[in-house]
Amino acid sequence: MTEKLFAFLKGKDMDGCTIPRKKRPRLTADQAWTVIWWLGNQYWQVTDHIERCEVCGEIYETWSEGDTLDYGGKPYSFCGNCVDGEEYAKKLKRRPKSEAV
Repeated sequence: MTEKLFAFLKGKDMDGCTIPRKKRPRLTADQAWTVIWWLGNQYWQVTDHIERCEVCGEIYETWSEGDTLDYGGKPYSFCGNCVDGEEYAKKLKRRPKSEAV
């Protein structure tokens, strides 16, 4: 449902949608994510374990995939596909010694 909301906020066609095209929102991916984040943090309609990958932009469920490395600069959030990528490997190399596993 969160992915459908994300697509809707970006102006994508939705099955069964009766809202005229000119009246649909057309937010950027960053703006749409901000709406979803706010809903999740303020009203819990979107669970707090939904995140957006800061590498590829995909939405993912943190309980089943991905990782967050909250030190250094962006990117911080990585989906399941991007944890195998170059950006994630570079970020791991910058991990503080106090956090090393």
